[in-house]
Amino acid sequence: MADLNTAAAPALGADIELMDLLGYVYLQNNRPDKAAVLLAARDVLAPDHPRTLLTLALAHVRAAKPARALDTLDRLALLGAMDGAFHLVRAQALQALGRTDEAAGAMRAFIALRGAEAAPAAGAPSAAARHSA
Repeated sequence: MADLNTAAAPALGADIELMDLLGYVYLQNNRPDKAAVLLAARDVLAPDHPRTLLTLALAHVRAAKPARALDTLDRLALLGAMDGAFHLVRAQALQALGRTDEAAGAMRAFIALRGAEAAPAAGAPSAAARHSA
């Protein structure tokens, strides 16, 4: 019985990677409804993966289902995965719902986080400067 479980684990991992790839391809080829269905199924198989939830929220926004996107983003926030991309997708969903003040706040949070992410990289010495010291 243990052999059966260990053999199934790599197959499930490969299936999940394929679902991630297909979801991304659907999203990039203007098929957000199909991407959302596939990513929701992927979330059932391996729940609470931050990148999957963010991509699922984006698929909902692009499929004109911003309320569902916000529900998905709420799950993502509970995981503590509120990076710049989270705030960008949230701003898009809020804008689609006509909640412009909240959307503006989310966009400001996105810009602030992007600036904070870029600041350490700009202030860090280059690889050449570190080697010459």
